[in-house]
Order: sequence, then C-alpha cells, then structure tokens
Amino acid sequence: SSGSASGAMASPPEGTKAPSHAELEEGLSCHFDWSKLGKVAQCGEEVVPVVVQDADSLQVLIVAFANQRALLQAFETKTCVLWSTSRRELWIKGATSGDELELLEVRCNCEQNSLLYLVRPRRTGACHTKGADGQTRRSCYYRRVLPGDDGQLKLEHLTMSGLIT
Repeated sequence: SSGSASGAMASPPEGTKAPSHAELEEGLSCHFDWSKLGKVAQCGEEVVPVVVQDADSLQVLIVAFANQRALLQAFETKTCVLWSTSRRELWIKGATSGDELELLEVRCNCEQNSLLYLVRPRRTGACHTKGADGQTRRSCYYRRVLPGDDGQLKLEHLTMSGLIT
C-alpha cells in the first residue's frame, strides 16, 4: 500500500490517477505531498523555508523557500521575493496576479535555517487560488485538517475570515 498510516498519500495508489489541481486546491479529501522536501532537496539550489506572515493580522499567508539571491532582491525591492523550487527561478510574489506583498521586515530563527517575512498585502490576498466570491484568497491556509470517522483525514473549508468557528 502506498498510503501512510494517516491515510494521506504522497502519490496515488497504482492504477489510480493523481488528483486534479481543482481537487487539490478545492477538494475535501487529503492528498498531502509527503515527498515535497525530497523534491526541494533535488531542485539544485541551496534554500531555506520562508514563512510569509501578514504583519498587521499576524495571519500566515504562505510557506515557501528562498535562496540568498531571492532574499537580497527582496531587500532591494521591498517586496516578497522567493525561489520557486519547481520552476527553478526567482518568484516575485504577485508579479503575474498583481497581489504583491510589501516586505516590511525579515527575521531568522535561532538556528539560522529558516526565515520569517513580515509583509503587508498591497491588494486582496496572497494565495493563487480564488474563493467562491472570485476574490484572491488572503492566505493559502483556507482549509482545516480533521480526523475522519473512517481513520482517514478530511479537509473542511474555513469561513471567509479564516478564523476557527
């Protein structure tokens, strides 16, 4: 079996198709990419994880990666610049969507192996997905993970505010 003990899988079982982007981004069943860090390690760049947090609301918007080049450009442009491990290029957050994130401050953790970007959204949101209202979602964390009655994990969409109800 290719499923983990929790029921979420890195890849679908043999003979089944991978979930579509719509299923991954809007669906309520779990398809966690447990192999993501292995893929990051193979991207050919030395990177660290970056938590991107709204400086005003303190809401976590996204978690991504940055290399030194991305960090230096972020300082230079005062915008959220990351490194896309899948496209293997600089990722200027909002360059195509218009949902830019103004960079206010950068912090590092105690071991200097991750960063925290404190940002201020210049428009509606930070996620590349859109809510039912057609607006960019404020954060990429718009679903909560719950244990299912059958031992499998399930997802539940949060309210518009993203607050726990």
